Amino acid sequence: MSFSSDVKKELCTVNEKNLCCRRSELAAILLFGGDFSGADVTVKVERTDVFKRACGLLKRVLGMTELQKEPEIRLPVEKLDELGIYPDGAGVSIDEEVFDSDCCKRAFFRGAFLMAGTVVDPHKNYRLELFAYNETVAALASEMLESFDLSPGSIRRKNYFVIYLENYEAVSDALIIMGAQKSMLGLSYVQIEKDISNENNRRNNFLIANMDKALTVSANQCAAIDKLAGTGMLETLNEGLKAVAYARAEHPEMNLNELAAVTGISKSTLSRRLNKLLELGNIKNQEIEK
Repeated sequence: MSFSSDVKKELCTVNEKNLCCRRSELAAILLFGGDFSGADVTVKVERTDVFKRACGLLKRVLGMTELQKEPEIRLPVEKLDELGIYPDGAGVSIDEEVFDSDCCKRAFFRGAFLMAGTVVDPHKNYRLELFAYNETVAALASEMLESFDLSPGSIRRKNYFVIYLENYEAVSDALIIMGAQKSMLGLSYVQIEKDISNENNRRNNFLIANMDKALTVSANQCAAIDKLAGTGMLETLNEGLKAVAYARAEHPEMNLNELAAVTGISKSTLSRRLNKLLELGNIKNQEIEK
């Protein structure tokens, strides 16, 4: 089951007690899925749980007890007046005052998502979309989201409009607004997993970079030691420098801490002696080039 499907399943369990909010949710279902061109309004609902919820709203809000045949809901166009919806030819007019309160806007958003919404699996991306076939409906949905300090984008695709939210914060807020708290927690868990994974990646990249740097330094030191040995200069050095040179040549893969443990000297002393060997090797190399 997809994340989007899980969200809709949860939203269908929301117990809406306010009549005004039930009216708003039902209005959204009709506006985002209804065909207003005939004497009756028809809505084709793909999900059984959304169909049952819509039928329940028809009964509680409009007093309609007629049996609806899944997947299609049908109601007389005259009933739309009670919802603040007024079909106007191919378009529709909406009484926005019906959805003016915050609680009704939340319910409207929930109905819109149940009917024509989708949200991407958070493991892949953060994006929530609403699809509307009417520009007036799309504009109303955008205004409602903006009233909750969200910044929806909108684009037109062929013969419909898409209102969308992107990034974790916006999608998380949208789920809370609709009443999908469990889904929001699931989204948060995914974000935490991503944060941990990103932190581990940064740490690993840091370690790899440091290892690469250490190996490069070690390679330069070994090259200097080889130069000193090849010219016979290595045997003229004091015992401390020679011991470090032999240890480094034998263990080029070791870092300073590991090499200090092998040689039995402090890390600072080891570093000074390696730098001295590197300096002598560079000097000898320059003399040969001359």
